[in-house]
Amino acid sequence: MADLRKELLRQMAAIRRTIDPKVLDQARLAVQGKVPYDQDGAKQAVARFLESRDDGGAFRRKLEQELRREGAALDLGSAAKPEAPAPDHPLKPRRIGRIA
Repeated sequence: MADLRKELLRQMAAIRRTIDPKVLDQARLAVQGKVPYDQDGAKQAVARFLESRDDGGAFRRKLEQELRREGAALDLGSAAKPEAPAPDHPLKPRRIGRIA
């Protein structure tokens, strides 16, 4: 019986070595009933939400102003996505002259 227990503990240790430590910590917190907070995931979600709005950045500026008033900062990276340059050629080829 002790031999099976040692084998199981060895297998568990091998599995733990292959798991990302962040994931292992989140699993430990989940077992205790605590919900782990993923700060990077939350930042990405807020950034995607702000990028999806088509108000010219007004909501983002308002949010930054409110956060500054509370003493916090909005740390999501650049304020706006870089726009693609306009193409030098028309999108559709134009026909020149008469077509018979």
